[in-house]
Amino acid sequence: MSCEKTMVEDPNYEREIMNFRQSRVTFLKSEKGYINLVGLFWLKEGENSFGSGADNDMVFPAEFPENFGVAIKSGESIKFDYSQPVTHNDQEDLATLTFLLDERPNLFSWKSFQWFILEIGGNYAVRLRNFENPVLKIPLNLNFYPVDNDWRIIGQYEAYSDTRTRSITNIRDIKYDQQAPGIITFKRNGKKYSLEPNTTGESMSVIFMDGTTGQKTFSGGRFLLLDKPDNQGNIILDFNKALNFPCAYNAFTTCPIPPERNRLTFLVEAGEKAYDH
Repeated sequence: MSCEKTMVEDPNYEREIMNFRQSRVTFLKSEKGYINLVGLFWLKEGENSFGSGADNDMVFPAEFPENFGVAIKSGESIKFDYSQPVTHNDQEDLATLTFLLDERPNLFSWKSFQWFILEIGGNYAVRLRNFENPVLKIPLNLNFYPVDNDWRIIGQYEAYSDTRTRSITNIRDIKYDQQAPGIITFKRNGKKYSLEPNTTGESMSVIFMDGTTGQKTFSGGRFLLLDKPDNQGNIILDFNKALNFPCAYNAFTTCPIPPERNRLTFLVEAGEKAYDH
């Protein structure tokens, strides 16, 4: 019998989770989701040719011309030269553009495709989407554990005196920094555990692995979005809302590897299971 603090039963809770899961499917298939990704190409210094031809540095899908252009990386700037005009930021058609790598937004569109610059740990890549990717028409059937109120655990959040920076590695063996604002402690089956969340902008989340990782759940771990703690430091860990990383659905993604301190030794039998492709 567990003795952790859990939320009081809510008759509308199961409906809330069902809506949450449907929203997840909607997001994954949206323009900003991960199902439409069809390419991820890391840039080297100097010229990077691209097009559908196999001899290009970045081999784009077959719909593109054999030689579609070149991206010239020079320090902190990049120049795109295209063989035909493309649409920039949904506003103007152009055949060449130079901009700073960290300048946002710089979205290029051609037919049903869109691409932009992605940065991780000082490495830059071209990420390519196809808004008519055939897989978008296939039903996205996600797998979840049954909704269980016992997995809505009340933890205690304690902020660090100063936000800490932790170094983590992603699945592509690239190291980068995350901001860690504090620590969350909670109990499960009479034992005390802790998780270190990270922040992105104003939002806070936690990446973790547990005893189900690589068995019933995605081999790379999962993440949990968090609401802000209350004035007493109480924070809700709703593992029914634990979700897979983007890498569970698409190979053209970059996902973090949860740090050692966020690897729980028990089975978190809640939230999203492994995705069956």
